[in-house]
Amino acid sequence: MKINTTLLTALLLIFFSFPFNDIHGQDNPKKGRIIVEKVVKTKKDSAGIITETKTIKRIRIDSLRMNIDEEFINDSLNLDFQKDTVQSLISIWPNRSIVIIENDTLYPSPKKKNKKSPVVISEGGIQLGFATLQRENITGIGPEFPELKNNSSMHIGFNNQWGIKTFSGNWRLWTGLQYDILNYRFSNSNVRLLADRQIFNTALDSGNNSEKSKVVVNYLGIPISFGYQSKAKEADEGFSIRAGVVAGYRVRTHTKVKLDNDKTTKDFDDFNMNDFLITPFVQASYNNIGIYFRYNTRTLFKDLQGPKYTGMQFGLVFQ
Repeated sequence: MKINTTLLTALLLIFFSFPFNDIHGQDNPKKGRIIVEKVVKTKKDSAGIITETKTIKRIRIDSLRMNIDEEFINDSLNLDFQKDTVQSLISIWPNRSIVIIENDTLYPSPKKKNKKSPVVISEGGIQLGFATLQRENITGIGPEFPELKNNSSMHIGFNNQWGIKTFSGNWRLWTGLQYDILNYRFSNSNVRLLADRQIFNTALDSGNNSEKSKVVVNYLGIPISFGYQSKAKEADEGFSIRAGVVAGYRVRTHTKVKLDNDKTTKDFDDFNMNDFLITPFVQASYNNIGIYFRYNTRTLFKDLQGPKYTGMQFGLVFQ
Protein backbone atom coordinates (compact mmCIF):
# COMPACT_ATOMS: atom_id res chain seq x y z
CA MET A 1 0.00 0.00 0.00
CA LYS A 2 1.36 3.38 -1.03
CA ILE A 3 1.27 6.26 1.45
CA ASN A 4 0.53 9.65 0.18
CA THR A 5 3.68 11.75 0.66
CA THR A 6 1.71 14.91 1.48
CA LEU A 7 -0.34 13.13 4.21
CA LEU A 8 2.78 11.66 5.78
CA THR A 9 4.48 15.04 5.84
CA ALA A 10 1.41 16.60 7.57
CA LEU A 11 1.35 13.89 10.26
CA LEU A 12 5.05 14.42 11.00
CA LEU A 13 4.53 18.18 11.31
CA ILE A 14 1.62 17.68 13.75
CA PHE A 15 3.74 15.28 15.87
CA PHE A 16 6.70 17.64 16.17
CA SER A 17 4.52 20.70 16.80
CA PHE A 18 3.88 19.75 20.43
CA PRO A 19 6.03 21.56 23.09
CA PHE A 20 9.00 19.54 24.38
CA ASN A 21 10.01 21.18 27.67
CA ASP A 22 11.57 18.78 30.18
CA ILE A 23 9.49 17.50 33.12
CA HIS A 24 11.56 15.87 35.87
CA GLY A 25 10.41 13.60 38.65
CA GLN A 26 9.98 10.23 37.01
CA ASP A 27 12.43 7.55 36.09
CA ASN A 28 11.65 8.19 32.47
CA PRO A 29 11.05 11.93 32.15
CA LYS A 30 8.37 12.97 29.73
CA LYS A 31 8.32 15.88 27.36
CA GLY A 32 5.76 18.64 27.84
CA ARG A 33 4.67 21.69 29.80
CA ILE A 34 2.75 21.99 33.09
CA ILE A 35 0.24 24.77 33.69
CA VAL A 36 -1.08 25.26 37.25
CA GLU A 37 -4.51 26.87 37.59
CA LYS A 38 -6.51 27.87 40.67
CA VAL A 39 -10.24 28.56 40.59
CA VAL A 40 -12.48 29.66 43.47
CA LYS A 41 -16.11 28.63 43.21
CA THR A 42 -18.79 30.21 45.39
CA LYS A 43 -22.24 29.28 46.58
CA LYS A 44 -24.85 32.00 47.19
CA ASP A 45 -28.13 32.02 49.07
CA SER A 46 -31.42 33.41 47.76
CA ALA A 47 -30.40 36.94 48.73
CA GLY A 48 -27.24 36.72 46.65
CA ILE A 49 -24.90 36.59 49.67
CA ILE A 50 -21.93 34.21 49.45
CA THR A 51 -22.29 31.44 52.02
CA GLU A 52 -19.62 28.94 50.91
CA THR A 53 -16.46 28.95 48.88
CA LYS A 54 -14.65 26.06 47.22
CA THR A 55 -11.08 26.21 45.99
CA ILE A 56 -10.24 24.11 42.93
CA LYS A 57 -6.64 23.64 41.81
CA ARG A 58 -5.95 22.26 38.37
CA ILE A 59 -2.78 21.03 36.72
CA ARG A 60 -2.91 20.97 32.97
CA ILE A 61 -0.29 18.84 31.22
CA ASP A 62 0.42 20.27 27.82
CA SER A 63 2.04 17.25 26.14
CA LEU A 64 1.39 13.93 24.55
CA ARG A 65 -0.29 11.27 26.60
CA MET A 66 1.81 10.24 29.59
CA ASN A 67 1.38 8.22 32.72
CA ILE A 68 1.20 10.51 35.78
CA ASP A 69 1.05 9.09 39.29
CA GLU A 70 0.44 10.71 42.70
CA GLU A 71 4.11 10.50 43.74
CA PHE A 72 5.05 12.46 40.64
CA ILE A 73 2.52 15.13 41.55
CA ASN A 74 3.43 15.41 45.25
CA ASP A 75 7.21 15.06 45.08
CA SER A 76 8.36 16.19 41.70
CA LEU A 77 6.07 19.16 41.32
CA ASN A 78 6.28 20.13 45.03
CA LEU A 79 2.70 21.37 45.16
CA ASP A 80 1.94 20.06 48.67
CA PHE A 81 -1.24 18.32 47.56
CA GLN A 82 -2.36 15.31 49.58
CA LYS A 83 -2.78 12.04 47.74
CA ASP A 84 -6.49 11.91 48.46
CA THR A 85 -6.95 15.21 46.72
CA VAL A 86 -6.28 13.62 43.35
CA GLN A 87 -9.83 13.51 42.09
CA SER A 88 -9.46 12.12 38.60
CA LEU A 89 -7.11 11.58 35.72
CA ILE A 90 -8.61 12.36 32.39
CA SER A 91 -6.77 11.17 29.32
CA ILE A 92 -7.77 12.74 26.06
CA TRP A 93 -5.91 10.76 23.46
CA PRO A 94 -4.01 11.74 21.42
CA ASN A 95 -4.08 15.45 22.33
CA ARG A 96 -3.72 16.09 26.07
CA SER A 97 -3.57 14.48 29.48
CA ILE A 98 -5.20 16.50 32.30
CA VAL A 99 -4.94 15.93 36.05
CA ILE A 100 -7.56 17.68 38.20
CA ILE A 101 -6.61 18.17 41.85
CA GLU A 102 -9.36 19.56 44.04
CA ASN A 103 -9.58 20.80 47.62
CA ASP A 104 -12.90 19.45 48.85
CA THR A 105 -13.05 21.56 52.01
CA LEU A 106 -16.11 23.79 52.17
CA TYR A 107 -16.15 26.58 54.72
CA PRO A 108 -18.60 29.43 55.32
CA SER A 109 -17.57 32.85 54.13
CA PRO A 110 -18.13 35.77 56.49
CA LYS A 111 -21.43 37.41 55.67
CA LYS A 112 -21.35 41.12 55.13
CA LYS A 113 -23.71 42.69 57.61
CA ASN A 114 -25.90 45.18 55.90
CA LYS A 115 -26.25 47.56 58.82
CA LYS A 116 -29.38 49.61 58.55
CA SER A 117 -29.26 53.22 59.54
CA PRO A 118 -30.70 53.78 63.05
CA VAL A 119 -34.19 55.15 63.40
CA VAL A 120 -33.00 57.97 65.67
CA ILE A 121 -29.60 59.64 65.84
CA SER A 122 -28.54 62.55 68.04
CA GLU A 123 -26.20 65.52 67.83
CA GLY A 124 -25.12 68.52 69.84
CA GLY A 125 -24.18 71.80 68.25
CA ILE A 126 -23.02 75.35 68.90
CA GLN A 127 -23.92 78.34 66.73
CA LEU A 128 -21.61 81.33 66.87
CA GLY A 129 -22.37 84.39 64.77
CA PHE A 130 -23.51 87.99 64.50
CA ALA A 131 -26.85 89.48 65.56
CA THR A 132 -28.39 92.48 63.82
CA LEU A 133 -31.69 94.37 63.95
CA GLN A 134 -33.67 95.94 61.11
CA ARG A 135 -36.20 98.72 61.45
CA GLU A 136 -39.51 97.93 59.74
CA ASN A 137 -41.22 100.61 57.64
CA ILE A 138 -44.04 100.81 60.14
CA THR A 139 -44.55 103.59 62.63
CA GLY A 140 -43.87 102.27 66.10
CA ILE A 141 -44.25 103.62 69.61
CA GLY A 142 -41.39 105.03 71.63
CA PRO A 143 -37.89 106.08 70.63
CA GLU A 144 -35.72 104.28 68.13
CA PHE A 145 -33.69 101.35 69.36
CA PRO A 146 -30.09 102.44 70.02
CA GLU A 147 -27.66 102.05 67.14
CA LEU A 148 -25.74 98.79 67.41
CA LYS A 149 -22.06 98.11 67.21
CA ASN A 150 -22.50 95.33 64.65
CA ASN A 151 -19.08 93.71 64.91
CA SER A 152 -19.64 93.20 68.65
CA SER A 153 -23.32 92.21 68.63
CA MET A 154 -23.22 88.44 68.84
CA HIS A 155 -25.47 85.39 68.77
CA ILE A 156 -24.58 82.22 70.65
CA GLY A 157 -26.82 79.16 70.35
CA PHE A 158 -26.59 75.79 72.07
CA ASN A 159 -28.71 72.87 70.93
CA ASN A 160 -29.16 69.15 71.30
CA GLN A 161 -31.28 67.49 68.66
CA TRP A 162 -32.59 64.11 67.59
CA GLY A 163 -32.96 63.12 63.94
CA ILE A 164 -35.88 60.80 63.18
CA LYS A 165 -35.57 58.61 60.10
CA THR A 166 -38.24 59.20 57.46
CA PHE A 167 -38.40 57.28 54.17
CA SER A 168 -34.61 56.78 54.34
CA GLY A 169 -31.78 57.40 56.76
CA ASN A 170 -30.48 60.23 54.59
CA TRP A 171 -33.68 62.23 55.09
CA ARG A 172 -34.54 63.05 58.69
CA LEU A 173 -36.93 65.13 60.75
CA TRP A 174 -35.03 66.94 63.50
CA THR A 175 -36.24 68.29 66.83
CA GLY A 176 -34.82 68.95 70.28
CA LEU A 177 -33.95 71.87 72.54
CA GLN A 178 -32.18 75.15 71.77
CA TYR A 179 -30.88 77.93 74.01
CA ASP A 180 -30.13 81.25 72.29
CA ILE A 181 -28.27 84.26 73.66
CA LEU A 182 -28.71 87.49 71.66
CA ASN A 183 -26.15 90.05 72.72
CA TYR A 184 -26.90 93.56 71.35
CA ARG A 185 -24.07 95.99 72.04
CA PHE A 186 -24.70 99.72 71.60
CA SER A 187 -22.42 101.98 69.61
CA ASN A 188 -22.84 104.68 72.24
CA SER A 189 -21.67 103.24 75.55
CA ASN A 190 -23.58 105.95 77.45
CA VAL A 191 -26.99 104.63 76.28
CA ARG A 192 -29.19 103.10 78.99
CA LEU A 193 -32.43 101.16 78.60
CA LEU A 194 -35.02 102.21 81.18
CA ALA A 195 -36.81 99.50 83.17
CA ASP A 196 -40.39 99.39 84.41
CA ARG A 197 -41.80 101.52 81.62
CA GLN A 198 -45.14 101.05 79.90
CA ILE A 199 -43.44 101.93 76.61
CA PHE A 200 -39.84 101.16 75.64
CA ASN A 201 -37.59 104.08 76.48
CA THR A 202 -33.92 105.00 76.68
CA ALA A 203 -31.70 107.63 78.28
CA LEU A 204 -28.13 108.90 78.17
CA ASP A 205 -25.85 108.67 81.18
CA SER A 206 -23.36 111.48 80.73
CA GLY A 207 -22.27 111.48 84.34
CA ASN A 208 -20.22 108.29 84.02
CA ASN A 209 -17.47 107.27 81.65
CA SER A 210 -18.71 103.97 80.24
CA GLU A 211 -16.70 101.45 78.27
CA LYS A 212 -19.52 99.15 77.27
CA SER A 213 -23.32 99.12 77.25
CA LYS A 214 -25.50 96.33 75.92
CA VAL A 215 -28.69 94.34 76.34
CA VAL A 216 -28.72 90.53 76.45
CA VAL A 217 -31.85 88.52 75.59
CA ASN A 218 -32.07 84.75 76.31
CA TYR A 219 -34.52 82.35 74.69
CA LEU A 220 -35.30 78.69 75.29
CA GLY A 221 -36.79 77.09 72.21
CA ILE A 222 -37.74 73.98 70.30
CA PRO A 223 -36.26 73.64 66.79
CA ILE A 224 -38.06 71.64 64.13
CA SER A 225 -36.37 71.04 60.79
CA PHE A 226 -36.15 68.65 57.87
CA GLY A 227 -32.98 67.90 55.98
CA TYR A 228 -30.72 65.68 53.95
CA GLN A 229 -27.38 64.20 54.98
CA SER A 230 -25.00 62.17 52.85
CA LYS A 231 -24.09 59.83 55.74
CA ALA A 232 -27.19 58.12 57.06
CA LYS A 233 -25.72 56.89 60.35
CA GLU A 234 -23.83 59.90 61.71
CA ALA A 235 -24.99 63.51 61.90
CA ASP A 236 -21.49 65.00 61.97
CA GLU A 237 -20.09 63.13 58.96
CA GLY A 238 -20.41 64.08 55.32
CA PHE A 239 -22.53 66.83 53.82
CA SER A 240 -25.86 67.91 55.34
CA ILE A 241 -28.41 70.64 54.78
CA ARG A 242 -31.52 71.51 56.81
CA ALA A 243 -34.32 74.04 56.88
CA GLY A 244 -36.72 74.64 59.71
CA VAL A 245 -37.95 76.96 62.43
CA VAL A 246 -37.22 77.60 66.12
CA ALA A 247 -40.06 78.57 68.44
CA GLY A 248 -38.42 80.34 71.36
CA TYR A 249 -39.62 81.70 74.71
CA ARG A 250 -37.79 84.61 76.33
CA VAL A 251 -36.52 83.41 79.70
CA ARG A 252 -34.31 86.36 80.74
CA THR A 253 -33.38 89.89 79.66
CA HIS A 254 -30.85 92.20 81.23
CA THR A 255 -28.67 95.17 80.46
CA LYS A 256 -24.98 95.25 81.26
CA VAL A 257 -22.89 98.39 81.67
CA LYS A 258 -19.16 98.41 82.23
CA LEU A 259 -17.60 101.63 83.53
CA ASP A 260 -14.03 102.73 83.02
CA ASN A 261 -13.25 101.87 86.66
CA ASP A 262 -14.03 98.21 85.83
CA LYS A 263 -17.28 98.39 87.78
CA THR A 264 -20.09 96.43 86.11
CA THR A 265 -23.81 96.87 86.69
CA LYS A 266 -26.74 94.75 85.51
CA ASP A 267 -30.42 95.61 85.37
CA PHE A 268 -33.02 92.84 84.87
CA ASP A 269 -36.33 93.65 83.22
CA ASP A 270 -38.33 92.67 80.14
CA PHE A 271 -37.80 96.15 78.58
CA ASN A 272 -41.15 95.67 76.78
CA MET A 273 -39.74 92.83 74.60
CA ASN A 274 -41.82 90.04 73.15
CA ASP A 275 -42.06 86.84 75.14
CA PHE A 276 -42.09 84.64 72.05
CA LEU A 277 -39.84 84.56 68.99
CA ILE A 278 -40.44 82.57 65.78
CA THR A 279 -37.21 82.10 63.83
CA PRO A 280 -36.99 80.26 60.47
CA PHE A 281 -33.48 79.09 59.62
CA VAL A 282 -31.32 77.23 57.12
CA GLN A 283 -28.10 75.39 57.86
CA ALA A 284 -25.50 73.63 55.70
CA SER A 285 -22.46 71.77 57.00
CA TYR A 286 -19.72 69.38 56.05
CA ASN A 287 -18.51 66.98 58.73
CA ASN A 288 -18.58 68.99 61.98
CA ILE A 289 -18.53 72.58 60.70
CA GLY A 290 -20.98 74.64 58.69
CA ILE A 291 -22.85 77.90 58.24
CA TYR A 292 -26.33 79.06 59.29
CA PHE A 293 -28.78 81.91 58.71
CA ARG A 294 -31.79 82.84 60.88
CA TYR A 295 -34.50 85.46 60.53
CA ASN A 296 -36.93 86.51 63.29
CA THR A 297 -40.48 86.83 61.97
CA ARG A 298 -41.84 88.41 65.15
CA THR A 299 -40.84 91.89 66.24
CA LEU A 300 -38.45 92.40 69.12
CA PHE A 301 -40.93 94.49 71.13
CA LYS A 302 -44.53 93.83 72.08
CA ASP A 303 -47.26 95.48 70.07
CA LEU A 304 -47.88 99.10 71.06
CA GLN A 305 -44.98 98.97 73.52
CA GLY A 306 -41.99 99.76 71.31
CA PRO A 307 -40.66 100.38 67.80
CA LYS A 308 -40.93 97.78 65.04
CA TYR A 309 -37.64 95.88 64.81
CA THR A 310 -36.93 92.37 63.60
CA GLY A 311 -33.69 90.43 64.06
CA MET A 312 -31.34 88.42 61.91
CA GLN A 313 -28.45 86.10 62.87
CA PHE A 314 -25.82 84.37 60.77
CA GLY A 315 -22.47 82.68 61.34
CA LEU A 316 -20.79 79.32 61.88
CA VAL A 317 -22.16 76.13 63.37
CA PHE A 318 -20.02 73.49 65.10
CA GLN A 319 -21.35 69.97 65.65
